[in-house]
Amino acid sequence: MKLTFKNDTFKILQIADTQEGRKVSPDTLALINAALDREEPDLVVYSGDQIWGRGFHGDVNQVRRVLKELTAPVVERHLPFAICFGNHDRQVGLDNRAQFEIYKEIPGFIGEDTPGVDGVGNCVLEIADGDRPGYLLYLIDSHSSLKVGYDHVHQNQIDWYRGVRDSYEKQYGHTIPSVVIQHIPVCEVFDLLTQVKKSTKGAVQGFRTHAKEWFVLNRKRVNKEGFMKESPADPQENSGEFDAFCEKGEVKGLYFGHDHNNAFHGDIRGIDVGYTQGAGFHVYGPGLDRGVRTIALHRDGSLSTQD
Repeated sequence: MKLTFKNDTFKILQIADTQEGRKVSPDTLALINAALDREEPDLVVYSGDQIWGRGFHGDVNQVRRVLKELTAPVVERHLPFAICFGNHDRQVGLDNRAQFEIYKEIPGFIGEDTPGVDGVGNCVLEIADGDRPGYLLYLIDSHSSLKVGYDHVHQNQIDWYRGVRDSYEKQYGHTIPSVVIQHIPVCEVFDLLTQVKKSTKGAVQGFRTHAKEWFVLNRKRVNKEGFMKESPADPQENSGEFDAFCEKGEVKGLYFGHDHNNAFHGDIRGIDVGYTQGAGFHVYGPGLDRGVRTIALHRDGSLSTQD
């Protein structure tokens, strides 16, 4: 399925952290349906933790049923969709590669998997401007939990991204504007925060490497509607992924989910970096904080987003 600009814009709807068990919440589906009707996206990306472990016990038929229920609103509207994996998907007892095969059975799924690269579902999708790529969308597997904390994007994935970026530059004589979606944030997201005293109103306590630190959003750097109700659960090690995205200036946006109670975005070294709140009503956090993100890619190479 060819992805193309419409009226100078291509709109992506990011759905993060539905994190459903065997019984899908009708509220989750209602939110997805309402978002699709309101935004009328050109592409939908489920960005990880679509499902989690309770009650599946590796039953492929139950996993297939739930994934089809979660994607039914998209299928019914004949929209293309793609996915990332999160840290909880595999907890159903069926590994991500087996789940990827299930997604391939669902009409409209256009995700791909790049062989020889760590993880499942790493791919780049072209948004065409006539007979040339006008934008690239990278979907990256940010892996799962370690014994302590979270893994990071691996070096061979970063090398893959660089290779794809450079091959497009060689073919067309310039880099192609790009956007990246993955599940777990990059460590640099803390650049959008301000460290404060524990007693500061609205301060949230950091995790693990930031466990003795407290943070609030830096209101000078993030969108005014943004909120943060839990500290970023970033990787234990900075792999240099974000540094790679900054090398040639073609990456315009980087968006993730993972921490359900955060929704904000802001500029870090020329890239709009943002959290998308959870869309599922079986996950932790008040239901009032549920939502999605729209990412509008513009033909002139710019990008705008709303959470």
